[in-house]
Amino acid sequence: MARSTRLDVAQRAGVAPSTVSNILNGRATALRIADATVARVEQAAKDLGYIPHAGARATAGARSKAVGLVLGALPPSPYVAVVHDVLVTAITTAEAAGYVVVPIAQPEKGTSARYVDRLLSDVDLAGVVVEHTPRNAEAGRRLAKFDIPVVWMSLETPEERLPGVAHVYADEKPGVRAVLERLTLAPDKHLAIMVGPTYRPERLHVAEALFPGRTFLVEASSWLPDAGAETARALLLDDPRVGALFCADDLLALGALRACRELGISVPEDLSIVGFGGYDIAEHFASGLTTAHWPLRALTSSAFEALFEHLESEEPSARLDVAPLTPALESTPIVRSTATLRSAGQ
Repeated sequence: MARSTRLDVAQRAGVAPSTVSNILNGRATALRIADATVARVEQAAKDLGYIPHAGARATAGARSKAVGLVLGALPPSPYVAVVHDVLVTAITTAEAAGYVVVPIAQPEKGTSARYVDRLLSDVDLAGVVVEHTPRNAEAGRRLAKFDIPVVWMSLETPEERLPGVAHVYADEKPGVRAVLERLTLAPDKHLAIMVGPTYRPERLHVAEALFPGRTFLVEASSWLPDAGAETARALLLDDPRVGALFCADDLLALGALRACRELGISVPEDLSIVGFGGYDIAEHFASGLTTAHWPLRALTSSAFEALFEHLESEEPSARLDVAPLTPALESTPIVRSTATLRSAGQ
């Protein structure tokens, strides 16, 4: 069924389209429109299932309740815990505040300016939360230039400061350090660091600093468990130096645990495995994986709460050329059974 228009409501109620707009935008009392006319228009709108277009509301001066979430480029398999945690938290936080979220993934092709301009022409946005990536930085600057309130969200410590309302970020290092500094590793053994393609997060630097000259990097074909299993299997069959494996994501670690079971390698007696993420997934808990919790949900909530505080303020702060940094949300250790660790304080 075609979407009803303002003209359809006007014809059904026997009034002018401008009268429909004035009534449905809450100006009936100020314009002294008769109660009977208001009732007739509201009933016609209800009968037709009329929903005002966002553009029409914006023209009439009504305040938008839509906010954008500009994500980085989606991974080849987007159904992963990182995307899930950010997106679901954004939706639930916005809903509780009376807003609706419009998720926008960074496009693979085209300029940032082009997709920002298309977004602004298609959606009446009250504000945006932008996941900081080099490409999204350009998009966020353009949004801020058009006076769209921007809150930046960095999944690790930001290296640049950008215009906007606020900048929230996570510090990956504390939780990783709290685990790896207690890791027991024989003097003749090395710590292998497993990553997926392209992305080199700051959590890797912690391992390299704690075990100087005793780490090496191996790259899996993806960030998913099957790739983690394949890479770990090849590594453990080929390199006897490996005494521990730090996986830059829990999904890679789950794959590595699977490879160890297949090869008859005992964890943690023969090999310690440490992950990163602390995702709330059943397989993760079943594995007993020692890991570090990445505070993605708290980070996302903080970003949207900062945006809503700005939007709901009677005197919203002016857009700043440099968005103020909020205190870092730190990763925290999760000690389970897949790594041999010294007692705390040793």
